[in-house]
Amino acid sequence: MKVWEDMRESRRGVGSGGEESGEGGKTSSHSPASPDPVEIDAFQDDEGGEGEDGDANPEPSLIEFPSGEGYIAVVMHCILFPLKLLMHLTIPDVRNLSSEGDPRVSLTWSFVSVTSCLMWLIVGSYAMVASLEKIAFLMNIPDAVIGVTVSAAGTSLPNYVASQCAARQGFGNMAVSNAFGSNTFNILVGLGLPWVLYTTFVTKGEPYDGLRDDGIVASVIILASVLLAFVVLILWSDFILYRWHAPAFLGLYALYLAYSIGQVYIGGIGN
Repeated sequence: MKVWEDMRESRRGVGSGGEESGEGGKTSSHSPASPDPVEIDAFQDDEGGEGEDGDANPEPSLIEFPSGEGYIAVVMHCILFPLKLLMHLTIPDVRNLSSEGDPRVSLTWSFVSVTSCLMWLIVGSYAMVASLEKIAFLMNIPDAVIGVTVSAAGTSLPNYVASQCAARQGFGNMAVSNAFGSNTFNILVGLGLPWVLYTTFVTKGEPYDGLRDDGIVASVIILASVLLAFVVLILWSDFILYRWHAPAFLGLYALYLAYSIGQVYIGGIGN
């Protein structure tokens, strides 16, 4: 809720920043009650601040034609338009805010939007995994390679987008928590729930012993080591993320990919 309060304070400051103060009638544009002018300019929309309906920084529609964009953006818009139209019709838009900085939709519609987004994620993830399995079969690529590269990146892309949006809005803690929370959900629920359902309705309570190792022990050790390294780095930097942290993490990921792919083609795991 602090964000809405800050936004309202910023807009109040726009109207009160030019009020006269003091005995000489001097204006004060940097008074404690008014925000810095640079921050006001950064907050206002580039095309005038508010939309036609009083929205603060109105968001573009999903099916809006990308006028002024490049050739690739226009082509991709035309190709993806049927999918964009379906999402536009099934996901309520809750992004726009009022001129006071408050949401323009009710909490009920927000829950409907979140639920619809989750359903689209489920459908998209299933279609992507099924397509990747078929591609791997046709191209004779081991499932372990597809899983650790394209499939892992594709299923984590929504987490990346959510963390990026949260970080751009100033919610750094939410962005980091989303990264850890999604992986915790994948391990505990994404793996645990299918095992519970399978052992309950298929094996009738009997243990399932058909799962292959495929280097899972080494992957778990690497995961724990990287997590420990991240925690140590954050503690060492006093919970501040610096720019050089990004290439360090990307380098670790590249090393992990090289190790995993090497285990498949050199070590024979997953073949």
